[in-house]
Order: sequence, then C-alpha cells, then structure tokens
Amino acid sequence: MITPDLESGVKVWHLVKNHEHGDQKEGDRGSKMVSEIYLTRLLATKGTLQKFVDDLFETLFSTVHRGSALPLAIKYMFDFLDEQADKHGIHDQDVRHTWKSNCLPLRFWVNVIKNPQFVFDIHKSSITDACLSVVAQTFMDSCSTSEHRLGKDSPSNKLLYAKDIPNYKSWVERYE
Repeated sequence: MITPDLESGVKVWHLVKNHEHGDQKEGDRGSKMVSEIYLTRLLATKGTLQKFVDDLFETLFSTVHRGSALPLAIKYMFDFLDEQADKHGIHDQDVRHTWKSNCLPLRFWVNVIKNPQFVFDIHKSSITDACLSVVAQTFMDSCSTSEHRLGKDSPSNKLLYAKDIPNYKSWVERYE
C-alpha cells in the first residue's frame, strides 16, 4: 500500500501499516482494508491446506483403512482405561472420553502437530508455527465433548474451522 506522507510524498507499507504516528483515527478505512486483505488471505490459505488437514485428521482417526480394530497398543490402553472406570464406578461417558483423549490425541498427536521438528529434521519458522497452532487447536476442539459457542468476538482461528469440527468430532467418536 502507498499512503501520502507530508515530507517525502509517499509512504510504503505492506499488509500491516506501521503506527508510528498517532494521527490516524481508530475507524480509519486503511485499517479496515488491511483486515479485509488479511481475512481474504486467511480463507485462501485455509482452502489450499484443507485437503491436507482433512487427510491428517482422517489418518489419525480413521477406522476405514484398517477395519474397525485399533492398533493393539492403543486398544489395550483404552481397554485398561475402561476397566479402571468400571472398577472405580465411573459410568459417565464424558469422563471416559476425556481420559482417552488426554492420553493419546491431546498428549501425543497435538505435540507432534505443533512441533514437527521433534520428528523431522526441519526448521520451523514463526509463520509455520502459527499455522500449525491453528491446526493443533482445531484438533483439540475436535477431541472436546463440549460445544463451542462462537460469536462475532470469537478468534479467527476458531471461526476458520468451525464448520469442519463436527465432522472431525464424528471421526473421534468412531475412533474410540
């Protein structure tokens, strides 16, 4: 963007305008234009990455490719948690779901999603970190049993995948 400057005639800035001078009003059209550009780019990026995010979640939670059986180590762990719940008289399905979600998806997979450098020999830039944080938050929301109330003040990363989360939640329910 180019804006007029009194001394040099023009001032160049890219996507985010520097607020070095306090002469701009809060409701200025320029800041609205920047947020519209940001939203457009955000949606375009989500559209580009959507297939990869869907493939990741489907791979982690799908029972289609391997039948209905979980890998044995996970099955034994989930059976152990169910036995402990029965032993201690815990019949609330939300508690059982939380135990299972906390032990595998939320402790292991979220860590791998947010920190791919733990598994692969790569450098993670700050932009990549921000993108992976959105994917990890979507993954965590998919494992949650509570309904998320979204409104106009909700963060953009929550709104971005709001319509996809019910589908991901159904995958999580089938997985357990």
